[in-house]
Amino acid sequence: MTEVSINIFAVLVCGIVALAIGALWYGPIFGKLWMKGYGFTEDDLRKDFNSAKTYGLAVVAHIIAAYVLAYLIGYLNAYSVSGAFHTAFWSWLGFVMMPMFINALFSRKNLATVFIETGYFLVFFILASLIIALWV
Repeated sequence: MTEVSINIFAVLVCGIVALAIGALWYGPIFGKLWMKGYGFTEDDLRKDFNSAKTYGLAVVAHIIAAYVLAYLIGYLNAYSVSGAFHTAFWSWLGFVMMPMFINALFSRKNLATVFIETGYFLVFFILASLIIALWV
């Protein structure tokens, strides 16, 4: 089995970067369209919202995703811009976009909302892969 070295600091930075991307993505860029797709109002989103728990768990989940990307990049020896991009794109397509698309089909979810949500993860995967691959 190939031994993989992972830069934990880079992985942790990816967790913070994810919050910044999300703040922009679900705020000024697509926030209103995303809320419309779910039928939410700003008041709905504030109601019974435990921000410390939600954001804390989201950061942990993003760190785990970044760790897996770091493992794949190391395993594939994809330490270049091209390698990072390809690893991010193909991981996203197979493991994020397709499962979310399938769920949307069966749950009759608004496809525009699915594209907003999966687009966020594409941007996160690409930026996280670049940070990990280039921060050797």
